[in-house]
Amino acid sequence: MSINVCVPGVSGKMGMEIAKLILLDESDIVLSSGVIRDQNINNDKLAHLDNSILTSNLDHAVSKCDVCIDFTRPEYSMLILDACVKNNKKIIIGTTGFSSDHIKKIESSSKKIPVLRASNMSVGINICLKLVETLSSLVGDQSDIDIIEHHHKHKIDMPSGTSLSIEDVIKKNLTTKKEINHHCLRVGNVVGDHMVKFTLDNESIEINHRSFDRKIFAEGAILAAKWISNKGNGLYTMGDALSL
Repeated sequence: MSINVCVPGVSGKMGMEIAKLILLDESDIVLSSGVIRDQNINNDKLAHLDNSILTSNLDHAVSKCDVCIDFTRPEYSMLILDACVKNNKKIIIGTTGFSSDHIKKIESSSKKIPVLRASNMSVGINICLKLVETLSSLVGDQSDIDIIEHHHKHKIDMPSGTSLSIEDVIKKNLTTKKEINHHCLRVGNVVGDHMVKFTLDNESIEINHRSFDRKIFAEGAILAAKWISNKGNGLYTMGDALSL
């Protein structure tokens, strides 16, 4: 049985990457709809897509899918979430930069539909988060802890959603309250580099992850869409999808 996927913002960088990979996927996943702005209907970048699946009507697009994959902006992400709840559809949320009110809405919506939210869909980053969890519990209380990240100059949120997720994992595994230092660079065309550094008195331990291509986030999102397709209501993470 096919898994029908809706991609809001299909004309964006991540939207196009996800759509491209779904079209290349030879398993059971299908691009059922893509949401675009009216002025993008004749966009040359979308020429490889069937024009019949493109629409500016978000509610109509969501109604045609089983799973919605969202890599947009926080405010629009809330509209997508509303449409998914209204139409009883599952959602993968890769958008970052949410406010506390946005997060509360995501959490309450997960009681009505299955929601998988991750600040980073990369398999590698989620493995790193597991390593950070282990290190934090072993040496976190005795260490100075720094999170260093480098992203392209157009990335808005700072610290990144990934860095905040790293911080959250660290704090959950400390027995004492301590400051976690963030160092953020926004220059060039870097997809995303993250380093977590635990500095003890006479040594340091570092966990590094470097993203070479946005494709890794799209691959993770498609993996998540396949995984959530048979799950019930609840709030899930990439760690759940990867059995970490």
